[in-house]
Amino acid sequence: MIKTTLSACVAVALFVVSPAFAGGKSCCAKGASNGMSCNSFANLGLSADQQAKLDAWQADCMKAGCTKESRAAFLKRAKGILSADQYAKLKVQCDHMGKKQA
Repeated sequence: MIKTTLSACVAVALFVVSPAFAGGKSCCAKGASNGMSCNSFANLGLSADQQAKLDAWQADCMKAGCTKESRAAFLKRAKGILSADQYAKLKVQCDHMGKKQA
């Protein structure tokens, strides 16, 4: 239990700090334009499994340069594991970040 909690805290901390090293590029719910902190998955009420999958897919999005296409791929994957409410919240975050980057 303690290892899981510690691991989750470290993962969250890394994702909060990572936009500063992304050179202004960001994806969906993580990161932000101009290196500023932004939304996270915290308000989605995710299970540990959902969180792990979204974190991995978010990393793929960032590796791809956080393009419109990579964000669309991220959302498509996310839709398969999230409830309708969770997905709607995530989509709003992604749409908002996409507009900031454009």
